[in-house]
Order: sequence, then structure tokens, then C-alpha cells
Amino acid sequence: MEISDLSAAGSVLSWDQATYMPNGGARARARQSATLSRLAHERAVDPALGKLLDALAPYAEALPYDSDDAGLIRVTRRDFERAIKLPPAFIARTTEFGSASYDAWTRARPANDFASMRPFLETAVELGREYANYFAPHDHVMDPAIDAADQGMTTATIRALFAELKNDLLPMVRAIADQPPPDDACLHGRFDARDQIDFSVGIVRRFGYDFERGRLNKTRHPFCTKFSAGDVRITTRVNDNDLGDALFSTLHEAGHALYEQGVNPAFDGTPLGWGASAGVHESQSRLWENVVGRSRGFWEHFYPMLQDRFPARVGNVALDTFYRAINKVRPSLIRTDADEVTYNLHIVMRFELEADMLEGRLAVKDLP
Repeated sequence: MEISDLSAAGSVLSWDQATYMPNGGARARARQSATLSRLAHERAVDPALGKLLDALAPYAEALPYDSDDAGLIRVTRRDFERAIKLPPAFIARTTEFGSASYDAWTRARPANDFASMRPFLETAVELGREYANYFAPHDHVMDPAIDAADQGMTTATIRALFAELKNDLLPMVRAIADQPPPDDACLHGRFDARDQIDFSVGIVRRFGYDFERGRLNKTRHPFCTKFSAGDVRITTRVNDNDLGDALFSTLHEAGHALYEQGVNPAFDGTPLGWGASAGVHESQSRLWENVVGRSRGFWEHFYPMLQDRFPARVGNVALDTFYRAINKVRPSLIRTDADEVTYNLHIVMRFELEADMLEGRLAVKDLP
């Protein structure tokens, strides 16, 4: 429980940095976050914990594999064996770097200033290689980080999956791009920011997101964070000239939050108290954002409410026009703005670029 509490306190600091913290707090925040991550890691690698797990091994082996106790012991053992390979100083250093690089990114992104981010990206690549070295030997430099996000997945399995995905998606994108694009003018224009937030809140509340155990705030890059079973927060961003930005970002993050709010509260503070993997998490966020949130049936219900909220912009726009606009397919440069068809290609491209950098076949300076 203490490990979980320290980690959650670090997450509170990260949430604050991304929402309300004044710019002047960035340097101290990096140091504070590093301290908490180091303290949590020192407790996570305590030899006494390893001895307890050893003592529990016979008990765990006698339990049904899918029982709660067996799962708790198994996941705790997995996390412990991964943690003991990483020095606490490395954990503190990477946490401090993450906080500092985020602060730099908040200024570089609106200025499209790649040059100022280049040193941070180069350090990130170096840290990625250093992380992998702690888990040597491995088949590929990316394998340890991939396994940490999705246990059992490897570079080889992802490459095979992505090759199949590209094989089917690329012809689909080309075929759609050859057609006249739908008119999406109804999504652009002046949309009051407060009204956008209020409308999005109304939808995710109907989804089942519990605002007694969560809240919504604005940030530069939307995310979901969990501090406990009773505190799962989401963030969004608002573009006064793009109705879809805040709406679908909020639906996406609410999908993450619904998953976390649905975890058994009895697991709170334990290694079982979180989502199972990054892959499962994204399946939930994109389910609510795309499969539900961009479906015609969904908007047959919610579109009249949207028209009432923004009568000047969409009051006279036909449902079919709006439905086609929110499902417009087009290649783009920003993943979070991508449509349902091209989104996965952003992930594939990022994976390939990161692999090339970590393998030493692509220099950060050549990324643009």
C-alpha cells in the first residue's frame, strides 16, 4: 500500500504540472517527482518483499490460477522481479528527465521548435537503451519496454502484427482518398469553449463516468490518471475553431477512466488495482471514442442536443452531413487528430521510427 501511495502522490504532482502549476514551478517539480519515484522504487525492491513472496510461493501454487490471491501474488512477483533490475537512481533520473522534458515540450510545441526538443529526444533514446541494458540479454532493444507495457509482447510480435495491419490499411486509405472528401465545414468555426466542455461532460456522464470519483480539467495534451479507486481524473483540450477536438479527446479519455473506475475497489492500493495493460487500455479508450462515439446510432440520439447547444453552427446541418464530417478520412501529421482509419498508421510509423533510433539506424536530428 505504501508503494502505491507514493506512486499516486507522484501522479498527483504530474497531474498538477499538466493542469494548474505555474511555469515557475517546473524545476522544483522535476526534483520533487524524482524524489517520490525513488522512494517508491526503494520500497518496491526491498529484500523483505522478496522473502515474503518466496514464503507465499507454495500457497500460490495450491490456488486456482485465476483466483484473486494467486493473481495478486503472481503480479506482485512479476513487478518485483522487474523492479530489482533497475537502480533507484536510474528511476529518479528518468522521472526528473520526464518532468523537465514535458516542461520544454509545452513551449516547443506551439512554436513548432524541434531544435529545442532535439537534446531531450536524444537523451530519451539514450535512456531507452540504458533501460534495456538492465534487462540484457534480450532479442531486441525495445523488448524490455514493450514487455513492461504489455507483458509477453515483443518487437517481433508487434512487427508481424503491424505488417498485417499496414497490408490491409494502406489500400483502404488510398481508396478512400481517391473519393471526393466529405464536407466537414460544420466542425469548424466559432464554438464557445465552455459550451464544448459542458456538452462533452454531459456525454461522458451518460457513458457512466462517475464525477463523484473523478473530474475533468483542461490541459495541453489530454490524458487520464488514477490516484485511487475513488479518484480517476481526465483532462481534455479545447479548440474554439474545431468542435471535434475537445469532444473526441474527452470521449477517448473517458474510455480510459471508465476502465479504471470499473476495477474492483477491493484491489485498491495493490498491483491488481490498475488496468491490465497499455493495449487493453487503448482498446477501451478507442472503443468509446470511435466505435461508439462516431457511430450513427449514437448521433441519432445526441445530435439534437448538439444542435440545441450550438444552433448557429449546426442547427441547420443535416445529421448525415455531420456524421460524414466526423468520420472524414485524411492523412494528417498529428496522431491525436487522426481519424479511425489512419490512426493506427500513426502508431505503426512511430514504432518504426523509435525502433530505428534505438537500433542506431536513425539519428534524432534526421527525424524532421
